[in-house]
Amino acid sequence: MSDAPVFSVTELNQCADGLLRDGLGLVRVEGEVSNLRQYASGHQYFSLKDENASVSCVLFRGRSRQAARFADGDAVQIQGRAGIYGARGQFQLIVEALQPAGEGRLLAAFQRLKEKLAAEGLFDTERKQPLPAWTHRLGVITSTQGDVRHDIERTLARRFPLLLPVTLYPTAVQGAQAAGQIVAALEQAAAEVQVDVLILARGGGSLEDLQAFNEESVARAIAACPIPVVSGVGHETDTTIADFVADLRASTPTAAAEAVSPDAATLRHQLARARERLGGLLGQRVARHQQTLTALHTRLERRHPRQILERDAQLLDDQRERLQRAWSRLEERARVRLQHAQLRLAGASPGNRLASARMRLDHLRQRLARVRPDHDIAQQRDGLARLRRQLQTATRQALATRQRQLDATARQLRSLGPEAVLDRGYAILQTPQGEVLRSAEQTANGERLRARLARGHLDLEVTGTHTED
Repeated sequence: MSDAPVFSVTELNQCADGLLRDGLGLVRVEGEVSNLRQYASGHQYFSLKDENASVSCVLFRGRSRQAARFADGDAVQIQGRAGIYGARGQFQLIVEALQPAGEGRLLAAFQRLKEKLAAEGLFDTERKQPLPAWTHRLGVITSTQGDVRHDIERTLARRFPLLLPVTLYPTAVQGAQAAGQIVAALEQAAAEVQVDVLILARGGGSLEDLQAFNEESVARAIAACPIPVVSGVGHETDTTIADFVADLRASTPTAAAEAVSPDAATLRHQLARARERLGGLLGQRVARHQQTLTALHTRLERRHPRQILERDAQLLDDQRERLQRAWSRLEERARVRLQHAQLRLAGASPGNRLASARMRLDHLRQRLARVRPDHDIAQQRDGLARLRRQLQTATRQALATRQRQLDATARQLRSLGPEAVLDRGYAILQTPQGEVLRSAEQTANGERLRARLARGHLDLEVTGTHTED
C-alpha cells in the first residue's frame, strides 16, 4: 500500500464530480432520447444515446422551462454540465438547456415502415382473423424473465379458475436477437397447430426497448400466421408496428389475457340463463308430453280389455234379461193358449156332446110321450133311429175335426213348451219345493236340487255357486 491519502466512497464521488464540473465545464451533446421518465416532483430523467453508447441525463424542474418538449425517439441537442451522482457513483449530465436536433432515427424508421405496411394492406380490418368464441388452448410468446408471464397467468386464473391450458414460446423481447426469435416462435406455433390463439407480449419500455416489435420481419410473420394473434406490448400509451398488424391489439399484457379468456362470472350468468331457458323448454315439453300421455291413456282406457269386457258383460246381462222376459211372455202366452185349447177341447169332447145329445133325446122322448099316441110309437122309433144315425154321423165328423185341431194344438204346444226345450239338451233346475231356479243366488252350497231332463230327472247337490260380474 502506498502512502496516498485514503478517501471514503462519498469523498471519492464528490472529488470526481468536482473534477468533471471544473474540467469539462459546459458541454453540448447531441443524441436520441430514450427511456424518458417524469416524476411527480417535475424532474425528468432520460438517456441520451447514439449508435454505440448512452449517457444518463436529468432535467430538473427549474430548468424545464428552458427546454423544448420532447419524447422518446426524439433527436435532441442538450447543454449541461457533466458530473457524478454521488449516491450511486453514476456518471450523468445535468441538463440546463434542450432543443430538438431533428427527427430521431428510430422514430423515422418506425414511421417509414408504418406507411409501407399500411400501403400493402397489412393493417386492413378485412384481413384480420376473428378470435374463436371459446379458447381451448392459449399460446404465449414472451420472455421467461420479468413479470409479463406471471401477469398473464394470474389474469387467467382470476377470470377462469378452471385454468386455460397455456403453451409458452420463450423468446427474447429486447435486443438484437429478439426479432429473429419472435419470428421463429410464430412459425413454430403455426407449424404445430396446437393452440387456438397467440398472445405476443412484453412490458413497457423506451422506443429502443420495443424496437423488436417494430421490425418488418416480425410484422410480416404476424400477418402470415394462420393463428389469430393478440398483441399486448408495453403500456397503454405504447404503440408498435406489431399492434397494427395483429388481429387484436390489447393495451397491456393483462388486457390481452382478458381478451382471450372467458370470464367465470359471465359464464356463470350465461349458464344460469341457459339453465333457466332449458328448464322452461323442458317444462313445456314435459307438459306437452303429459297432455299427449293423458290423451293416450284416456284412449287406452276406452279400449282396455276390462272396459270391453265390462261393456260386453253389461250387454250380455241386458240380452239375458230380455231373453228371460221374452221367455216368460212366450211361456205365459203358451199357457193361456193351452187353457183355451183345453176349454175348447172339453167343449168338443164326444162324451160331453153324447151326454148333451142324450139329454136332448130324453127331452124329445118326454115330449113325444106327451104329444104322440101309442099307435105312432113305431114311427117315432124309426124317426128316432134316423135321428140317432144322423147324430152319430155328425158326432163322428165333429170328433174328427176336433181331433185334428187338438193334434195341431198339441204339436204347437209341444214346440213351444218346456218339453221341447228339454229335448234340445237343456235342463230345468228346481228346489225341493218345486221352485224353478233362474239365478245362482237362489241357492247355496250343500242344498239339494232336482234337474228335470227330457226323459227322467237327476238329484243334485250344490258344491259351489258363481255369479257373473
